[in-house]
Amino acid sequence: MRGSLVILLIFCLFSCREEAPLPPDHPEYFDRLFRKVDSLNLSPERSFAYLDSVYRDFPSPGVLDRTRRYDYKGQYYFYEKLDLRNALVYVDSSLALLSEPEARKKYPRQYARALLNKGEIFQYEKNRESALFYYYKGRKAIDPVKDSCTMADYTQRLAMTNYRQGRFADARDLFIQASREFSICGVDFRSMAMAQSDIDNTGMCYAAMGKWDSAAFYYDKTLAFLAKYAALFADDSAHRAYIETARGVVVGNQADVLLSKRDTAAAYGKLAESVACNLRPRHDSGHALTMMVKLAGVHLAQRHFPEAQQVLGHVRATLDLKPIADMELAWRKLQAEWYERTGAWKEAYRELSDWRHLKDSLDRSNRGTAEMNFPNELQHLEDQYTIQLLEQRGRLKNVYLLLTGLTAGLLVVVLLLIVRGVRRSRGYISQLNRLNQALKTENRQTQLAIHSLNESQAGYLQTLKTVAHDLRNPVGAIASVLTMMDQQPPAEEQTRTWLKLIRQATDQSLALINNILQLEISAGRLKKESVELGELLETCTGTMQFKAAQKHQHLRLEVEPMTLSIDREKIWRVVINLLDNAIKFSPEGAEIRLSAVRGNGAAQISVSDQGIGIPAGMEGKLFTLGDEAKRAGTAGESSFGLGLALVRQIVQAHGGTIGVYSKEGEGTTFTIRLPL
Repeated sequence: MRGSLVILLIFCLFSCREEAPLPPDHPEYFDRLFRKVDSLNLSPERSFAYLDSVYRDFPSPGVLDRTRRYDYKGQYYFYEKLDLRNALVYVDSSLALLSEPEARKKYPRQYARALLNKGEIFQYEKNRESALFYYYKGRKAIDPVKDSCTMADYTQRLAMTNYRQGRFADARDLFIQASREFSICGVDFRSMAMAQSDIDNTGMCYAAMGKWDSAAFYYDKTLAFLAKYAALFADDSAHRAYIETARGVVVGNQADVLLSKRDTAAAYGKLAESVACNLRPRHDSGHALTMMVKLAGVHLAQRHFPEAQQVLGHVRATLDLKPIADMELAWRKLQAEWYERTGAWKEAYRELSDWRHLKDSLDRSNRGTAEMNFPNELQHLEDQYTIQLLEQRGRLKNVYLLLTGLTAGLLVVVLLLIVRGVRRSRGYISQLNRLNQALKTENRQTQLAIHSLNESQAGYLQTLKTVAHDLRNPVGAIASVLTMMDQQPPAEEQTRTWLKLIRQATDQSLALINNILQLEISAGRLKKESVELGELLETCTGTMQFKAAQKHQHLRLEVEPMTLSIDREKIWRVVINLLDNAIKFSPEGAEIRLSAVRGNGAAQISVSDQGIGIPAGMEGKLFTLGDEAKRAGTAGESSFGLGLALVRQIVQAHGGTIGVYSKEGEGTTFTIRLPL
């Protein structure tokens, strides 16, 4: 149970933790930067170095700011250099930024597009499983967005895949769907560029199927589309270059329609126009190379051998710098044909053999992906995922049912325990009620007993006081006679001894009678006045100094100045009683200390001695009436056991407390606390 609470606490802490906000993007600044790079006509290496220097100096680029640099470099390596390894590096860099939970939530379209780009690279690498995986992940990332622009990217990739695999009818339908999806996105440059590309590719699908009129219709439609939107993007040189490149591509495609109609002269003009357009800087040199290969074929068809050789030589030089397998295959076939037509049979045979070997190699390489229907495979993958999801849901339902059953069982057990506990509680409550009633009865009886004892004690004290009062007069008369006898001429020694014993007995009897008469003092009977405590205590030590001197003892007084509202005579009696006990139970030569200090709103009076101490267990009997606490002093002094009981009554009547600390054989300290 405790471990579950710890895990729940850790989960709450992590799930409730606030994520750091992403830095803002700066689209306007980086739009200007990339337009400037395109307008400078730098080499790729210098363009990349310039971009890196700007990004290095920029304080805090946002996620999209950083992915734009990776996409710029990745597109160059993918479309221009056909360097799939470096293209994959930059796609992975973009994905590393966009895969963070906060970034994925903020940039779902860019994340989905990066997944599709990675799938396309794997497709070019002939990595079927990885391509399927990332196309599928891209599709799953698009679904929650419900965005036609991002879906158009996915549809376009599937269309291109079908086209490369020779499924031209399927590709045509997908290109038409993609162009419609892009047209919904709005009038931004990327949507316009993708839409015109899909219209042109639809014409190419018709051309591949031999439907030249339909192909010509879509080529004309593409040119009309470009003409419609060219003026909107004329201010940007990079956009102008793209539109010119796209127009050159379409013109080259129109040449295929003319060649199908055997209009070689018109086709030659279209091809020458397309090549001239895209051989320019910042245009599509790859497409220009394709058109040059077709132009060489036209020259051969027209038996313009020198012109054909010149074009083929230019193509060869370009392929040596930038190998393209499809172009290499087309070049070898045309070169073999040129050798054949010019009578170089041996060279023609060699080139034809190389062409066949290369074609067989490419066919073997493409066979796996050519046989794979990506849309069907993706649907199959979707079906498998759905089946797995349903199976997981089924297992979860079983688990939930099991948990529900266990919970229901636990609830039944808990209810049974509660019912059992209620029944037991009722029994316990009934027993407690009976015990409570019995306690109440005993309490009433105890109160009655205490009341009876108090009445009995009051009667006892009253009787005791009456006896003491009646005894006081005759004992006082005896004391007076003894005084008179002491004043007569000296008697015999024996007579003087008897008189001394009688005097001692009389003094003790008077002291006992006085103590009895002082019992049961109440606060209402006190005569309080403002008393300087130091003066009172000094009087007490002076009174007891003679008695202490008889045992060669020393009284030491330490008092802080303070004034109390007390009954002077009663407190004097208390201190005298405590000093008398200290003298009585201390040996000869001992020091007795009387002190008074302030503390916590009270005056604290202490009497400390170095006497015989109090035996363990006797402290609780010191302040009661009785014989248990009676002991003889160190010089045989007698004790009546009434003094400390009287002391406690006086202190309590003043609202104070008295306490004792003693260690047998070492001494005793009595401490009185009186309110200031």
